[in-house]
Amino acid sequence: MSDYTLHSHGIYQIRLPMGNPPWMNSYVLPDGDGFTLIDPGFNTEEIVAFWQETGPRIGLDFGKIRQILVTHHHPDHYGLAGWFQQQSGAPVYISTVAKRQIEGIWGEGRRLVPLFLDTYYRNGLPQLLVEQLREQWDSSISRVLPKPSLTVLDEGGKVRVGDIELEVLGIPGHAAGHNAFYSREWQAIFVGDQVMPDSLPDTCYVSDEFDTNPIRSFLDSLDKLQPYAVQLAFPGHHQPFSHFAERLEKLRQLNAERQRKVEAQLIGGEWKSAYEAYYDVFEPVPSLVQKRFHFTETISRIRYALSRGIIEQTVQEGVLKYRYAATEGDTRNDEQT
Repeated sequence: MSDYTLHSHGIYQIRLPMGNPPWMNSYVLPDGDGFTLIDPGFNTEEIVAFWQETGPRIGLDFGKIRQILVTHHHPDHYGLAGWFQQQSGAPVYISTVAKRQIEGIWGEGRRLVPLFLDTYYRNGLPQLLVEQLREQWDSSISRVLPKPSLTVLDEGGKVRVGDIELEVLGIPGHAAGHNAFYSREWQAIFVGDQVMPDSLPDTCYVSDEFDTNPIRSFLDSLDKLQPYAVQLAFPGHHQPFSHFAERLEKLRQLNAERQRKVEAQLIGGEWKSAYEAYYDVFEPVPSLVQKRFHFTETISRIRYALSRGIIEQTVQEGVLKYRYAATEGDTRNDEQT
C-alpha cells in the first residue's frame, strides 16, 4: 500500500506510520491556492521525516497551509500541530474541552496528570503500573512540542475550505471535546476516532471535569451523526469508508456486546475493582498505552452501568469496588441504547 491516496475532491489521505494501529490518517484538502490540514500526527523524528519526504510528492508546500484542524487532543492527532504552525503560520483549531485537556496534560504545572494517576490507583491499578504511566506521561511531552497557539472551534462553528464549508460537530465519546468536520457539498465527514470502519473505538474515562459518562456520550454522538448524508467517511485510523449509517448501527451492537462483557464480570456477589474487571475482559497487550485505554474504558463502562442502576459501588482500603446490584426486574440483558 502506498503512503498516501488521492480521494475525490482532491483530498489526500496520508498514512503516518504508527505501530498499533498500523497507521494514523492525516488529511490534506485543497484550499484555494493553499491547503487545509486535518490531524497532523505525532511529533517524532520519523514522522517529521515522513512529511518532509511525502509533502513534495503530493505538491504540498508547508508554507501554503492555511489552517490546521484537530479532531481531538490525543497526541497522535494533535502532536505536530505546533511544528506545522511554525512552518506555515496557520491557525490551529481545536475544541474548548480539548484545549483544556492539552493545557492540563502538557502545559505549565501539568495539573491533570496527578489527577489521572489518582483515578487509576483508586480504580485498582497496581502501584507499579501507576508509576510506569507517570513515566509515560512525562516522556510524551516531546511528541507534542513545540506548543502551538490554539484557536477554539466548537459545535456549530463553520470553516471555509476553498469553495466549500465544513460544519463542526461536537461528538464526544472516544475523547471529551472530540470534533468532526462535515461537508454538505461533498457529503463527506472527517470523523477522527469516533467512528472506525474495523473496530470499536476506545471510550476512556479521564475525569468528571470533562465527561462523567463517556459511554453515554459515545452513544449520543452516534445518534447525532445518524441523520447526516455521508458518501465517504474519513476516519483517524484504517481506510475511508462509504457504509456510514450501517457502521453507526454496527458500533451500537459492538458497544452493547462489550458492555455486557464488563457487567458480566461483576455478577456473583464478589466485589471487584475496575482493574480486576478489565483484566478478565480485554486480551493482554504489550503496549502500556493500549493497557491504559482498555483499563480506562472499563472505568467508563462501569460508570455507565452505575448510571443505569445495574451495579453498586463501595470503597475497600481506598479502592473503588463494584458488584452487580440484584434488583427486582433484572435489566442485565437490556440493549445499551
